[in-house]
Amino acid sequence: MRRDRFYLSDRIRMYIENSHLEGGGRLPSNEELAERFKVQKGTVRAALERLKEEGIVYSVKGVGTFAAEKKILRHMERFESFSQMAQENGSTVTTKLLSCRVIPAGNALTEEFGLTPRSDITETVRLRSVDREAAALEISYIPVCIAPNLQTKPLTGSLYRLLEEEYGIHLIRGKQTMSVRAADAREAGILNCSRGDALAVMEMRAFDENGVKVEYACSLTKGDRCRFTSILRMEEDYEAGSDR
Repeated sequence: MRRDRFYLSDRIRMYIENSHLEGGGRLPSNEELAERFKVQKGTVRAALERLKEEGIVYSVKGVGTFAAEKKILRHMERFESFSQMAQENGSTVTTKLLSCRVIPAGNALTEEFGLTPRSDITETVRLRSVDREAAALEISYIPVCIAPNLQTKPLTGSLYRLLEEEYGIHLIRGKQTMSVRAADAREAGILNCSRGDALAVMEMRAFDENGVKVEYACSLTKGDRCRFTSILRMEEDYEAGSDR
């Protein structure tokens, strides 16, 4: 039953994608799905419960099951921009620049970049929308000595592409950590959600081909608009049966 549920949930997911069901599109009834996939109705219910947990579908009691709004799939093992991630999911990304200013590095950013306390940092705050819905609030910090006059550049597209085209900076490696916290009143107002709603917090450090840390960024993404995936590999020592 467990294996059948996982297998069927994948087939229903493919059905949603191949049928081009948009958010709010109604799925066939449980009876119709059971007939289509030649399984028991109990297996259908279990598969749909799994898809609900993943945010792929939702149900309205007495009405039916519907496709949920498309989510951004973020690959944790890949270094890519927000625009790349959304476009790979077939979504349209728009960017609104909320602010861009040069600020003193301060203690935290001085330590982050290994700069002197008098160094200047360009702080950029942008709202990323996916398919015209607010999805993520991004705050980026880049030393002025690395990208001078960044505030005068067009910042409503891909920041990584801008760094490469305008400054010859090619980012090849990143380090990111993820946590979850509740949205405060300001964040909720910007992201058009409720105070206390879950936000996925991604902290990113981006490095160029020389190992120089170019950017420290924090992305706050609405929890109901993203999914995370990664590829897990068994460590060689463990796979070989080592006790270490």
